[in-house]
Amino acid sequence: MTAPDPQSGIALEAANAEATRAIGRAIGGQLRPGDLVTLDGPLGAGKTTLVRGLALGAGSHDDVSSPTFVLSQEYEIEGRPGLDALVHIDAYRLSPGELPSIGWEGDAAELRRGALVVVEWASRIAEALPDDRLAVALEHADPGRRMTLQARGGLRERLPALQNTLAPWVAT
Repeated sequence: MTAPDPQSGIALEAANAEATRAIGRAIGGQLRPGDLVTLDGPLGAGKTTLVRGLALGAGSHDDVSSPTFVLSQEYEIEGRPGLDALVHIDAYRLSPGELPSIGWEGDAAELRRGALVVVEWASRIAEALPDDRLAVALEHADPGRRMTLQARGGLRERLPALQNTLAPWVAT
């Protein structure tokens, strides 16, 4: 397998919700304390389903639900030294000026301390996002979903290992 191009990222195909969760679980197992994952895609593209898998892979046993109306939810992580929580944010109803109300200041370094932060509808707060992040774009496909993962900033060096982990779903 050739090393992925950080500019184009990794293209994945998920045949159904179960595969989307499995991809999330594989990604979640590779993430570290302080990592930021951003998700964008239309309604029903699988953003929350992917977060359910991310939480499992990271070590959470909580039932993940969409934070659409509460804006942010936190899930406890077990068995991962230095990683205490997954913070799940839904930015659909947020503006960058409202981010402090959920604990996001500047590049969200304090919010990310000891946590994995996942932001759905991230493009709505694009100007507040730090460069170091794993950006995931989801779209409907027949059948299932397509995803493109793009590692940005310091996460680029981890892209080859991530691609190996995701090999079963890499689009051909």
